[in-house]
Formats: sequence, structure tokens, C-alpha cells
Amino acid sequence: MRPLLALTILAIASRAEGADFTIAVPPSPALPKGGEVALVAPGQPGPTNKGYQPILKSKEVGQALDLADAGPFDIYYTPKGGLPVLAVAKWKVAKGANELKLGSHLGTVYVRGDELPRTAAVSVTATDDPGPGEKGHVAIQTVGDYKEDLVVPDGFYAVWIVPANGAKARKVADKIRVLAGRQTVVPE
Repeated sequence: MRPLLALTILAIASRAEGADFTIAVPPSPALPKGGEVALVAPGQPGPTNKGYQPILKSKEVGQALDLADAGPFDIYYTPKGGLPVLAVAKWKVAKGANELKLGSHLGTVYVRGDELPRTAAVSVTATDDPGPGEKGHVAIQTVGDYKEDLVVPDGFYAVWIVPANGAKARKVADKIRVLAGRQTVVPE
């Protein structure tokens, strides 16, 4: 098991003209490579939703961004190839330097896949989700294969696999607890 999401967002007084703050998003070895961060007005649609209007976004972790407003902001994290997740709601920048550790809000699910059939997809859902292919299904995070981190907010979840042979999706774990800053391994 490895430590999770030491990603930090720093907001500090900016030296750039016209910007009151600079948001620095340093890379983290614990974070899945290629993730991006987006700041959205509170309650507004997040990435991949109709009407999405980011205040600012980083297409690459490690990129510094200028910000003129102190917020509040909803902060979304999207791992490479994954779905965006709301990491922090209504985050507000205070005067001076600010630090926000996304690992204090997000955890990961790691599905080993030992003794499970080859898969076309692995999904993390709410515990009451009907599952992939069913009416009302909503994946919180999905990956194409086992042994990839699925980044999700702190909470309780179900894990589903979609077998590569076209068989019906099946739930392989239910009511698993994902803690912020931790990796939950399935099966335990």
C-alpha cells in the first residue's frame, strides 16, 4: 500500500499583475499521473457536465495558475482517464498563503483482480447503485483494468466489474469504507 494524494494546492499573494493569488499545484508521487484540477463556482456544474464553466483549471499537475478572486470554489480532481470527483466544496482562500491537501478529502480504491475474471471495466459506485448497464447507474469513478487506483471522496462505496466476455456486471465489494488519504484494497 502506498501513501495517497499528497497533492497540495497553495494559494499565495501573486506577483503577477492583475492577479491577487497564484494557485500552485505541485506534482505528487502518490497521485495517479496526469491528473488535473478545476475550480468552479459553488453549486455550478463540474467537469463533463453540461454548462461547465471553470473559473480556472490546470491541465497538468505542477502548473501554476493565477486567481483574482478569493472564492469560495468547488474543487474537482480528475485523474488521467478517470471521472472528475468533487474534492472540496466551497473552499475559500484567506489572505496570505493557503494550503489545501486534497489527500485530506480523497482516497483510492485498488482492486487486485486476483481470482476475478478478465475485466472490461472496474467501477466504484454508491452502495445502492443498480450497477453498470442498468437504468439509474452512476459511476463515481471507473478504470479499464485491475490494479489501477480509483480516486473517490471519503465515504462508503460498492465496487463493480464488467467482465471482458460480455457477461453481466457483478458487484465484487459492497459498503467498503474509503478513508481520505488512504488506499482501500479490494478484496481485503
